Amino acid sequence: MKKLTIIQIFVLACLLITGCTDNFEEINTNPNAPEAVSANLLTSTVTSEITRTLTQEGYSDGNTITQLMAKNNFPGFAQFDWGDQGMWNFFYGILPEIDDILEISRAEGTQNSTYEGIALTLRALCFANLTDLYGNVPYAEALAGQSEGIFTPVYDNQEMIYDGVLADLAAADAALAQNQSISGASGDVIYDGNPAQWRKLANALRLRYLLRISKQRDVSSAMQAIVNAGNYINSNSDNATLIYSGTSNTDSWPQSTGRIGGFDEKSLCDTALEYFNRFNDPRLDIWFDRNSDGNWVGMPIGLNQDNARAFDDANSPSRLDVDLFYYSATDAEAFIMKNSEVQFILAEAVARGIISGNAEAYYNEGVRASMNYWGVSDADVTAYLAQPAVAYDGSLELLLTQKTIALWNVDYQGWFNYRRTGLPALEPGPDSLNGDLYPVRFLYPSSEQTLNTANYQAAVGAMGGDNINVKGWWETGTRY
Repeated sequence: MKKLTIIQIFVLACLLITGCTDNFEEINTNPNAPEAVSANLLTSTVTSEITRTLTQEGYSDGNTITQLMAKNNFPGFAQFDWGDQGMWNFFYGILPEIDDILEISRAEGTQNSTYEGIALTLRALCFANLTDLYGNVPYAEALAGQSEGIFTPVYDNQEMIYDGVLADLAAADAALAQNQSISGASGDVIYDGNPAQWRKLANALRLRYLLRISKQRDVSSAMQAIVNAGNYINSNSDNATLIYSGTSNTDSWPQSTGRIGGFDEKSLCDTALEYFNRFNDPRLDIWFDRNSDGNWVGMPIGLNQDNARAFDDANSPSRLDVDLFYYSATDAEAFIMKNSEVQFILAEAVARGIISGNAEAYYNEGVRASMNYWGVSDADVTAYLAQPAVAYDGSLELLLTQKTIALWNVDYQGWFNYRRTGLPALEPGPDSLNGDLYPVRFLYPSSEQTLNTANYQAAVGAMGGDNINVKGWWETGTRY
């Protein structure tokens, strides 16, 4: 009897084990916790984070380096006291999520050419920003940690990276041309998954980057083909813009969630005031407030802390418009690229003989697009353009000054244009920590020196140093 009992127990245990293992995976799978993040959730994160971060960078440091804005407190950035600016970690942190969208968009069962085009466009945008800010950066091996176990990627040169950026954007154009719809919520906070609009952004970015490398290469045929095809941002309704809902801090204009003291540290720069006065420009009254005496006062760029505070106390420079940029969570928007920039790109390309067309017409449309975006009426824009100081006369300095103003809040694009053209001319401030040189790149983060030492040293050697005055490939061309 005892022997039979033992056998029965043994058989029962085997049956239990077999039964458990047969449906082990089913039993231990939480139906409410998906194993893989969907493309729409990833797209929501990356489109929001990239757009908000680029605009916040433009508002703070991009406007400062182009001398549209100055700071009366903590002015070290304008003195060129630069350490790690944080953009390296941001872009390399978001790129794996973009790569996940790309993999999902190409996988069997989740294949979607629109998500593929969005991912390719955003990947190109991130890598272009990385190389424009730093020079040589990890590119080919940058995302190979999980797939290939490469955690110390080599740095690729800027020319190779631009080849990849332009190839991605061309591939994005082809993918988005398929016009595949996205079922359900797309997650896209820019164009809500509209492939035609994303196609326009991809091609507008191609125009931006082709012009950027035009000192090194003949980009005429490539730019002309895009213009002829007509699938690029060409009206303000095409702008790649994020409209804040104001329902939470994350969904609000970032300055509206901070303290008023931090907001008040930002002032009108005297360089910008000269532009605005010269052009009798209505954007002055939109972006800035008069001081307590009812005057417009600009602050010099590049003062040290003591001198900045002393100037502020003595002169009360004009602050940024408090209603637009602080009290409202939704009036100011974030954006990747706007029609005004595209029109100025085309105006310059015609002026330099890169493409055919009417430079004055593109210039006028660039001014009008910027003014209209900020609420200036068509009648007032027409009167503005009729002024002798504003009317297009073939001057690249006039064109690029107007472009710089129109690039208000658009990350570091004004600085990149200055580095390529030297226009409009910018001079360091009196308390500059970089002598009489205007910087042309960010420093590599210190973590690269310790975590990726050999490749960091190779990149520094190839570029000629890791300092803020080392020019990149596209800056050193001789075509003009």
